[in-house]
Amino acid sequence: MNLETFAAKWFLMYYSLLGILLISTGTYLILKKQPFTNFLIQAAEDEKPPKLFIRILKYLLLFTLPGLVLSFTPFSWIELLFTLWSLLLVYIAGLQLVRWKQNRTLIKANTQNLPRIVQRYGAIMVAVGFAIFLLAYLVINRAQI
Repeated sequence: MNLETFAAKWFLMYYSLLGILLISTGTYLILKKQPFTNFLIQAAEDEKPPKLFIRILKYLLLFTLPGLVLSFTPFSWIELLFTLWSLLLVYIAGLQLVRWKQNRTLIKANTQNLPRIVQRYGAIMVAVGFAIFLLAYLVINRAQI
């Protein structure tokens, strides 16, 4: 297997898994927003950010970094932009975890609006998941896997 085939298979696997995760998690947040809202309220009581969020960012970063290298074999603007977008999301989410003291204060102050915000983020996750499936479709058409 050459590097171009490996890169196409990597992005197909990455897009498919990420799309499935985003759609399933987003649907869960839309339909059952209260359990995650309760999780956020409980997490706001802790001084440190939730380990779940740290673990999610760590694995997203670990799967994004190979994509950065593989987007150059063969060079693809779509994969490169997606990888840079993913790295930007990891950076922004990491900043929010670094500022956890301020964020936990905001969570405590806005517990009434939290279910609506969780539901909105769930809808955004579903929409992004479908967009990522479109990227997987582009990889299939381009690479003829």
